[in-house]
Amino acid sequence: MDKLSNLISQGSKSAPSYSPEEAQRITAKMRVDTYNSTDGQLTGYDCAKCKNRGSVAVLCEDSNGCYMQVRDCSCMKIRRCVWKMEKSGLREIIRGCTFDAFLCANHWQEAVKEKAVAYAANPSGWFLLCGQSGAGKTHLCTAICRKLLLEEHEVIYMPWRDDIAQIKALSLESEERHKRLQELKCKEILYIDDLFKNGKEKDGSALPTRADIDIAFEILNYRYNNHLLTIISTEKAPQELLDIDQAIGGRIAERAGEYLIHISPDKSKNYRLRNMISL
Repeated sequence: MDKLSNLISQGSKSAPSYSPEEAQRITAKMRVDTYNSTDGQLTGYDCAKCKNRGSVAVLCEDSNGCYMQVRDCSCMKIRRCVWKMEKSGLREIIRGCTFDAFLCANHWQEAVKEKAVAYAANPSGWFLLCGQSGAGKTHLCTAICRKLLLEEHEVIYMPWRDDIAQIKALSLESEERHKRLQELKCKEILYIDDLFKNGKEKDGSALPTRADIDIAFEILNYRYNNHLLTIISTEKAPQELLDIDQAIGGRIAERAGEYLIHISPDKSKNYRLRNMISL
């Protein structure tokens, strides 16, 4: 009977009273908690922080009181970079381009992979992988980017031949051109794939134009001066880069330092020809 009396007594007590400010805070906090507990539908990267919504709610306060504000989750940097890389022709290989998937059958492959893994573990300066076509340059550079993306670094991918054509097609004074160049110049990490790979001339050469060189210098000189991480793959040898432009070649060599890796020309190193049969 005493227990029943206590329950009746407790039930008869009035609900706690809150000031308008307290009530506003509690309501806003409930909205934040409800939003952050809802599962999202984004795919391609599993984020425990936002439950794959791509955004998180935070409790804010100003002179008008407390309110909920929705902001991009940090994973959106990763998602945007992955989307960009996928749209730029790496859709089929970005998930497969891991260090584990790079199989080493020769000593030179082990040496190149070791350098790439070391750079990804402690990125500093620039990473240049140049030389023989089909030797796995794009695979290893993409593997570096993949690791850095998963560590929530901001990476932008520049497929040289495609992007340089698009940039040159824009007016020199256009806002779009300026915006694109600023993005390439200022992002935390830039990956240029196949630098200075241009269409073949009648004599078989593939030299970049003056416009190509000017754009490359604008991008790389800014990154050189501001010590921004830059990853570059190219079929050009170090001396060829210097021959194209002393300033560009010199800056790349200086910033890359120990991570300047040249795979010497040798068709036996072309992985794409591994299944070739000579008759």
